[in-house]
Amino acid sequence: MVDRLETKPWRLPVTRPSPYVRRRWLGREIRRLRNEHGLTAEPLARAVGFPRQQLSALENGHLGPDIDLVSAICDYLAVGTNRRGAIMDAATDGWARGWWIADAERMGARQATYADLESGTKTITEYALALVPGLLQTTAFADARLRSDPTRHAETFDPAAAVAARAHRQQLLLAVDGPRYDVVLDEIAIRRGAADPHIVADQLRHIVAVCAAHPTVTVRVLPIDASIKGHSAPRSAYSIYRYRDTPDSVAVATDTFTSDLIYTEPEEVQPYLSLHSRLKDAALAPDISINLLRVAAQGLSPIEGAPRDLAIHQVA
Repeated sequence: MVDRLETKPWRLPVTRPSPYVRRRWLGREIRRLRNEHGLTAEPLARAVGFPRQQLSALENGHLGPDIDLVSAICDYLAVGTNRRGAIMDAATDGWARGWWIADAERMGARQATYADLESGTKTITEYALALVPGLLQTTAFADARLRSDPTRHAETFDPAAAVAARAHRQQLLLAVDGPRYDVVLDEIAIRRGAADPHIVADQLRHIVAVCAAHPTVTVRVLPIDASIKGHSAPRSAYSIYRYRDTPDSVAVATDTFTSDLIYTEPEEVQPYLSLHSRLKDAALAPDISINLLRVAAQGLSPIEGAPRDLAIHQVA
């Protein structure tokens, strides 16, 4: 059975921008300041009275930026009021402990990272290569996938806690003030048996229902035979995040089998923005995509009276 959708409007609680992204922005800004003044790390650290290693940790976006160090750098380099305010705000945000911290070991470190990246987003854009993305997964589908390969998880991992965390992420996404969510879903993710047929069928119907109930969610299917400009065959799934309070910050998470690679530097992010534009152009229109999902679900687990032979590869 398809998961029941929450129909009562739910307002997004006040959330800070992703602490991870804020720490990365802060590190980049400190390096920029240092370079503007023609300083290498060693003399700057010595001038403000902090160990060189501590400055390196700050510039590399490590956990818990030292606010005293950040303040000392701003003082020494005579940073202007507005810029100093933005830098100190980022240092404070970098210390934020989101809801995912307390249960990170049970829900899985990788999922905790995605929850962090999703915090404070204005838009989330994804390309899903082989699986329905977590933010659209039903409880049954998520449980089946999380239990499919126990060796991939640490001993502290709890599938039930992971499913609950995923449901909470979905609730935040679908809140009244939640981010816009735009997905290019590769047809491979629909056709390949990632779970039992009835679970996959319910999963596809769930996507249809979410898109119907939430105008902020858009799904486009990329056909297997799609012609992509430049023959840009995507090599992995990825997610692109833009933020409400820091519109100049963009993060990209690339999903690999064993880990997630996260990019925040503009030169690292831009190729993904360009690729996604080409994938989006090659994908089916949203209404045709929804029709394809309905037909695929009916083929996997028929519902009496539902159409089975709708055209799914029309040209928009």
